[in-house]
Amino acid sequence: MEPLNLLELLWAVQILERNASVALMYSGLRLPQIRLLECLDRAGQATLTELSRCLRISRATASVLINELVRMEVIIAADNPTDRRSVLLHFTERGRNKLNVARRDLRAFARQFETQYDERTIAALNVFAAAHSR
Repeated sequence: MEPLNLLELLWAVQILERNASVALMYSGLRLPQIRLLECLDRAGQATLTELSRCLRISRATASVLINELVRMEVIIAADNPTDRRSVLLHFTERGRNKLNVARRDLRAFARQFETQYDERTIAALNVFAAAHSR
């Protein structure tokens, strides 16, 4: 078996992420923000702690992302009836619209990416992604 060229793989992932970021230009969202919004969408509502766990990032990093999204009026923070020390985060209508645009743009980018590789390669990439996410 051929050894994994880790540095080349990391370089390719960096280029892929950069190209995905360009594809997201119309949504006005960045990849870290979209990852947070995807966690929030799955949960329906969440606290900062829950989102930081979902993303496997520090609470401080999650707080920065949340503050950006609140300023952009993508999410809102409401009182948490079960814990007065925290807030529950929810989508705004604007946030739902932005996430839908981002999803559409990422699907278009993925379709373009898929045309460059055969089915076995795409399947292997999907297995790799599934094994290393969530």
